[in-house]
Amino acid sequence: MKMTRRVFGAVLALIMMLSLAGCGGMTTDDAKAYVQSVLDASYKADFSEYTEQTDSTEEEAQQLFDDNLDNIMSMGGFTDAGLSDELSANYRQLFQDMLAQAKYELGEATEGEDGGFVVEVSAEPFTAFDGLQDEVLSAVQAEMANITDISRMPSDEEINEMVFQKMYDSLVQRVAEPSYGEAQTVELHVELNDDNMYYINEDDLTSLDSILFPADNL
Repeated sequence: MKMTRRVFGAVLALIMMLSLAGCGGMTTDDAKAYVQSVLDASYKADFSEYTEQTDSTEEEAQQLFDDNLDNIMSMGGFTDAGLSDELSANYRQLFQDMLAQAKYELGEATEGEDGGFVVEVSAEPFTAFDGLQDEVLSAVQAEMANITDISRMPSDEEINEMVFQKMYDSLVQRVAEPSYGEAQTVELHVELNDDNMYYINEDDLTSLDSILFPADNL
């Protein structure tokens, strides 16, 4: 199960959409709307406001979202894990469903430094990973214990598939019945780059993501 911990540590390092907003001249309301659009596009696959804010097409936004899912699969090791095509596709859909469970609410937006803004976001940790490793290990051990005929012992590839299948089964149930921890507040800084275009500070987005999908109790 060491691989499980490594995999989810990578999966949760999500690559957020960092496309730039319009040119200078934002208000605090504009900054809040921009942050909302980026978060909704990144987690909920809701591109309606994002395309307006970034002057992009829905096809371009969808491609960014799909690329993000591909990166999650690759970074997590699922692409090279030797999984069946069906299980691999199931995991990809699971991660999309999991992203949609992100629970956040935007608060006050204020003017920041150098023409930028600060937007407060209240984020509730999704607890799907709490105790997951122990649950999956117990399920695999129980199934292996039922195999009494040595000639029917699964191969390494079959055991690998079994582990990932058990993990998938557990996560599907947890996503279907989501639970959350106590809300935490994160400040997202909307800053200007050298081309006088707005963007959200990447470190802030990483901090938000680590709160939304913690793996400390895996």
